[in-house]
Amino acid sequence: MSYEEFILTIVNSEKEEWLYDDDLGRYVFRNDIRITIISDRGENEDRDFFENWATQFPDQHAFRARFFLCFNGSIIEAFYSAAVDGYRALIPYPRITDLTITNNQYRIGRIINIPYTVVIDRYDEYLSQAGIRII
Repeated sequence: MSYEEFILTIVNSEKEEWLYDDDLGRYVFRNDIRITIISDRGENEDRDFFENWATQFPDQHAFRARFFLCFNGSIIEAFYSAAVDGYRALIPYPRITDLTITNNQYRIGRIINIPYTVVIDRYDEYLSQAGIRII
């Protein structure tokens, strides 16, 4: 599998195609279990994040959240987001000059937000409230 195929498989997937294990912070792609996303919980714990777009919520504390996109257990790429509003949503880091994220970032963001969207999916609302647009 090439890097491009790997990324396209992730971004073209639907969040319903992923299994999430909260104990491990691991997302497994049902259609190819070699593809996983792992939360870097050691890195994420209590790392405050202070950019203005991330503090536009009732709970103004934001935290750094890093994830690893993996194939066959090997880290292929790191993915960065901020946990906002008391860990109610994860927002991918936007380009700071115009607060935009790519479609790939948006789609990966939908996957990592699985634990926060079980009852109500407010991912798009959080992006809008932060002033982030998708390009």
